[in-house]
Amino acid sequence: MSQFTFLQREWTAVFEAAVKAEAAVHSDPRTACFYARRALELAVSWAFKHYPWFRLPCQHNLSAL
Repeated sequence: MSQFTFLQREWTAVFEAAVKAEAAVHSDPRTACFYARRALELAVSWAFKHYPWFRLPCQHNLSAL
């Protein structure tokens, strides 16, 4: 059972990345970091797409957000 099942129905892509991160956290922390960042990027991208009052910064990378 994942800690991220609440994401599964509405945010499938975020859920998949989060579950992969969760599964790899002990066996391969570097891979877990990759998937955790992927989940975060997907969530932030979703927020900027669905909330028009959020304005993207000049740079389109995670650190600029």
